[in-house]
Amino acid sequence: MAGTVADQLVEVIEQAGIKRIYAVTGDSLNEVNDAVRRNGNVQWVHVRHEETGAFAAAAEAELNGIACCAGSSGPGHIFI
Repeated sequence: MAGTVADQLVEVIEQAGIKRIYAVTGDSLNEVNDAVRRNGNVQWVHVRHEETGAFAAAAEAELNGIACCAGSSGPGHIFI
């Protein structure tokens, strides 16, 4: 396992077969964003609104069976 909690989270996400995380950079997700950059096998897809990330992840899940959306506060927490 990697060093930080964020590194471990991204490692588990990668092991689950997730290729992309749809999210807004900032707030409590900065460490996760940095861990994704260090990992190199998972892509951080920046969206302008957390609800957009939820919609994008839902579409990807329909196509590929699995997806990830990260939200720190706001509509992203209440969408799905």
